[in-house]
Amino acid sequence: MDTKIQPKPKLSSKTLKCSNMTIFFDTYEAKNKSKYLRITESRFDKTTKKSVRYSIILFKEDLEGFRKTLGEVSLD
Repeated sequence: MDTKIQPKPKLSSKTLKCSNMTIFFDTYEAKNKSKYLRITESRFDKTTKKSVRYSIILFKEDLEGFRKTLGEVSLD
């Protein structure tokens, strides 16, 4: 029996290209049918010559709080 784990299909995907990184916004559905957003930052590390990625996951019930807090951030 083959027990390979199949990758979860993305429900949607958006990309934001910045000067020194790319940010991916991908939505998925968990096994319990709860939807979530994975935000992934991808950068090229000149020292190791490899792409480095970091991700955070936000479930649907946390998204509004994240959006509200992000709107309160000021760089003034």
